[in-house]
Amino acid sequence: MIGIEEIKDKIDLPEDIKSSAVKFSEGKYLHHLIKENNFKKTLETGFGLGLSAASIITATNTKHVGIDPFQANYQNCGLKNIEKLGLTNNLEFYAEPSHEALPKLLNQKRSFDFIFIDGDHKFDGQFVDFYYASLLIETNGYIVLHDTWMESTSFLVNYIKKNRKDFNYIPQSLRNIAVFKKIGTDERDWLHFKRFGGTIKSYLTQKAIKKIHDNENSFLNKSILKAKEILK
Repeated sequence: MIGIEEIKDKIDLPEDIKSSAVKFSEGKYLHHLIKENNFKKTLETGFGLGLSAASIITATNTKHVGIDPFQANYQNCGLKNIEKLGLTNNLEFYAEPSHEALPKLLNQKRSFDFIFIDGDHKFDGQFVDFYYASLLIETNGYIVLHDTWMESTSFLVNYIKKNRKDFNYIPQSLRNIAVFKKIGTDERDWLHFKRFGGTIKSYLTQKAIKKIHDNENSFLNKSILKAKEILK
């Protein structure tokens, strides 16, 4: 099987959508995190250009579940990359929204020891992904959130920290990733709720990037690609 270092040289990252992809440094982090913990049952929401899936599969050398209803919108670039890397036989792919696929997996009594959430980045979409991930993840398994520079993701991180004592937040070096370990069962009563919010940094970053994104002037439109890389 192809090695983690070979992915960088062989994977195709189109310039027009490259900024939204998982960075190679983040893929390497996921790869080593999975290998160090000997995780084998993995899942991700959002497939993108396939870099995260390739990084995960090369760490487990077993079947990986990917969920993404929008691959066709990007000429199936992620699926083509997985094929190009010779990893197709290790992929179980669902071309449907995660809010449809995740309940099906739960009804099938599937479980996972590693789940990467990088699909719908609106707060409600991410929250639904985390909700089902929290039911699918095994004790001592990890749930990892991508794009913590976004205010919506920052809110979700703080929700988990304040309301889900069955998860332990694990600090790590990458700025754009949040890692949570499942440490027990959810024992909240029906009245439980603690207020939560985002961070000033995520608020300012979100505002800055949205302003650039909403402005259709050619210079600013091109600048967003570099701005996202810098702010990640």
